[in-house]
Amino acid sequence: MRRKLTRAERETVYNKYDGHCAYCGREIPFKGFNVDHLRSLYMYDYEDDEINSIDNLMPSCRSCNQYKATMDLEKFRHMLSGIPKRLARDISTYNIAIRYGMIEEHNEPIRFYFEKVEEERKREREVAEEPLKTIS
Repeated sequence: MRRKLTRAERETVYNKYDGHCAYCGREIPFKGFNVDHLRSLYMYDYEDDEINSIDNLMPSCRSCNQYKATMDLEKFRHMLSGIPKRLARDISTYNIAIRYGMIEEHNEPIRFYFEKVEEERKREREVAEEPLKTIS
């Protein structure tokens, strides 16, 4: 069940990725950010404390939050990766922009901002622990 977050909880969620959307990485103002449930409220039968835990709450820009909607993370990733194909199929202006070099498509796998940040934080922890291992 969705519950209203306190200001302190909203600040904690906002600061998880230093004021950036957890998905696209865009900087978002505190007043303009959305709180997204990583594991959706509507798709799964979670306990209240689990679904509303800070670990499950992500800072999100409005457009990522609306596009993700109730999708789980892998479905969201899949939908994002299909956008260029749908644009090429449906939007002639998109195809012209590609032909004239105005847009460049990349076929790299979708990596969310929070995944990159968490990976970097993990590397930093490992580096910080290295001297401790050599002393032991």
